[in-house]
Amino acid sequence: MSTKSHPHEPLIFAWGVRDHSTWHLVAALLLLMGGMAGFFFIFRIVHPVTQRLPTTPQRVISLDPRDPAALALIHRAQDRSFALLSDTDSALPLDNPLLAFRPSFEGYQIKLREPAPATAVTQQPRLFTATSDVLPPVPRRASAPVTAPPAATLRAIMSPALAKRGPASVELTGINLTQPTRVQFRVAIGSAGQIITALPLGSTEDAAIMGQLNAAIAVLRFAPSEVRRVEWGEISFRWEAVAAP
Repeated sequence: MSTKSHPHEPLIFAWGVRDHSTWHLVAALLLLMGGMAGFFFIFRIVHPVTQRLPTTPQRVISLDPRDPAALALIHRAQDRSFALLSDTDSALPLDNPLLAFRPSFEGYQIKLREPAPATAVTQQPRLFTATSDVLPPVPRRASAPVTAPPAATLRAIMSPALAKRGPASVELTGINLTQPTRVQFRVAIGSAGQIITALPLGSTEDAAIMGQLNAAIAVLRFAPSEVRRVEWGEISFRWEAVAAP
């Protein structure tokens, strides 16, 4: 069978090529085993060697009080001052400076402390008193002369439809209307020129002033008309200054 490559036939297998993957696997396994054995020797656990300490045997001595030497040893062990003074120290004189107890406050005499001198009281000057002015005097403000408000009259202004049949404005006296721009009446005029109905469209005043306005409007008269039996219109209010003579 030919081992030449066939570039035009890609589905033909190369039967002449041998597979050596098994030997590669065996070589890798041996290399892995050698590496694991090396790690075992490098990182092996070494237990420390324990050192045994030499033991001293303990002895128990039994003392018999009937024995004079044992009894003296028992009395010596029961004496609490045995550790402080030995037999050799008992022969020392009593005025030995090494054994004399001297407290730290020996020779100290309590004395009275000198009293602290009284601090001199310094009289501070009083900047403000009950009779002194804290703020400077303020000049009096010049007051402007109070002038009397200009004389004004309240006038009822007719709408254009009503002004054709009567006066354009009518003067009203004796009515103290405070907000004339917010009060308005809608009126109905009959064919004879009389006021039939007066309806307030806006009201901000009290009932007494509205009653005075309604009574003043009800007495108004306009020119008669034979064409219309009822004609509607509006009446508003405003204050006008009286011209000086």
